[in-house]
Amino acid sequence: MKLKSLSAIILGAVMFSTSAAAAEQIWLSGVDPVVQADRGERVASDFMTLFSPNADWHRAAAAIQVFKLSTQFLHRSSDADLAAVIRDLRRRHIALAMEAEILVATTRCGNGVPGYTTAAVIKKAADRVAAQGGEIAYVAFDEPMTWGHFAHSGCQYKTEELVDNIAPNIRTLKAAFPHVQFGDIKPVTDQTPGRFDEILRFAELFKAKTGEPLTFLQADLIWQSNWRPQLMVWKTRLHAAGLSYGVVIDGDPADRNDLAWTSHAVQRYRELVADPAISPDAFIIQSWQPRPTHMLPDGNRDTLTSVIVQAVAH
Repeated sequence: MKLKSLSAIILGAVMFSTSAAAAEQIWLSGVDPVVQADRGERVASDFMTLFSPNADWHRAAAAIQVFKLSTQFLHRSSDADLAAVIRDLRRRHIALAMEAEILVATTRCGNGVPGYTTAAVIKKAADRVAAQGGEIAYVAFDEPMTWGHFAHSGCQYKTEELVDNIAPNIRTLKAAFPHVQFGDIKPVTDQTPGRFDEILRFAELFKAKTGEPLTFLQADLIWQSNWRPQLMVWKTRLHAAGLSYGVVIDGDPADRNDLAWTSHAVQRYRELVADPAISPDAFIIQSWQPRPTHMLPDGNRDTLTSVIVQAVAH
């Protein structure tokens, strides 16, 4: 009887450990050279060095499960660069994600607004990845409800119209990658309380109109805003709806140097993970900003990959 009880305890501990490990997913995403060029940034990027076999981020790479690339990189990078990324991520057993400008710009609206592109761009990006033998495992939408529904600078679609707008791109991606999972990114600011019901309605309409579930939602925090009460709601309601809940971890645009940026990011990771009421299922270590200026090495304290080592792999 004691042996059976001990076995049950051990089995339960293993199952709990496995579940906990699976629940905390770590993503990494940095500013790639295509986006840098689009923004006119002249700082030499070591982004592509990440995908060299001996690149100095072994500890960070071992701690992440997903690497996210921009629509721009998947669409317009050189064939050699795209092949290098796909080959190295496969070797490291890291899944590929796409941050998708999923909304389709029309003659009426969307041109020059974040989150919008064309159906041809999405098709070409998918075709290029497939041609290199790659697979997009996750597609994270670039805030379509923000730029397509709520924002005055967007098209201000009704939620039903917004889903209809992106549905052809969903079919394109699903045809190329049958096992792909779709999710969304949403800002959390002082202006976003009260929007959550409509965001969940977007998820319901997405499933009804495309036949595909929305499997995750990721919060992009303005850290100076009143984000904690909102995240408590997010976690409870997303889990009730069957969605994974993630948070983007970053520094501040005003940080005076790279070390200040990475220190802020590490602090924010620790603050979230220490509070069960808001600790997410997925941490997305990401910068859209000029800082930090380097991805490598992960042993320095002022690089993007070092955030993972300091926060996750320490």
